[in-house]
Amino acid sequence: MKEESKVLTYSMINNLIISIIKLIGGVFFGLSSLFADGMHTFSDFFTDIVCIGTAKITKKKPTKSHPFGFGKVEYLTNLFVGIILLSLAIFIIVNAFGKDAIIPPVSVLGLLLLVFILKLIAILVMHNVGKKTHSQLLITSVKESSADLYSTIGVMIITILLQFSKQIPILKYSDILGSVLIGIIVLKTAFNIIIANSLSVIGEIEEDKELIENIKQVVLKDSNIDNLKITLIKYGAYYKLQLTLVLNPNLTLKEATQIEKSVKKRILQHRSLNIKYVTIFITDKI
Repeated sequence: MKEESKVLTYSMINNLIISIIKLIGGVFFGLSSLFADGMHTFSDFFTDIVCIGTAKITKKKPTKSHPFGFGKVEYLTNLFVGIILLSLAIFIIVNAFGKDAIIPPVSVLGLLLLVFILKLIAILVMHNVGKKTHSQLLITSVKESSADLYSTIGVMIITILLQFSKQIPILKYSDILGSVLIGIIVLKTAFNIIIANSLSVIGEIEEDKELIENIKQVVLKDSNIDNLKITLIKYGAYYKLQLTLVLNPNLTLKEATQIEKSVKKRILQHRSLNIKYVTIFITDKI
């Protein structure tokens, strides 16, 4: 979790620098699409602050009222992020209209290339750490930041098109169109985040076949287990495992209890599985 916090802090600082560059550039060059892109990046900065606070909450130890920890707080945070993005998308689209077209200097492309590289590096870092730690916060941040990366590419294209607006008058509307498209990208990202995390809040089942197969291999090391059923529930960066075991009917109650304890211990020892809580049911058939 320390690694997650460090990456989120880096992303936050990176987004603040990039958003300032874009917002000042948008105002200075009179480029609505660049200003809209800056607003999008600033939203990344704001949500990073929220995510850092959430990362601290998810590390709290379980309590009597919350016996499985606070991992699902990540999903609530991501829902909040989605709502912020939804509001921002509407603002960007509305703000796109009512401004005169201005031809920006070609030097704007150099500015856009700089922020593109800064953002790409941050995305790669978050992706690698998020995949390694199974952090839902970082995974969501990658999705959001990727949309910001695409919008920056869009502003590059708009800047190039505006250079030819005197020869082809219709191109003067590319800045307005670009701002609207950025708003739509943000809108789509917001909907995806809201839908995905709404499902997780109510208890989404993990369907990663490779992960489930790894759990089976750990469990079936005991020859007295005839069959099993795995239900893996997402809890943010970790999982809660509900495991049903079909044991040899000739086993005594003591032997069955020992197998239950042994299986649970083996699962929790495999930290790569990211399983924090295990509930085991023993039966004679599934």
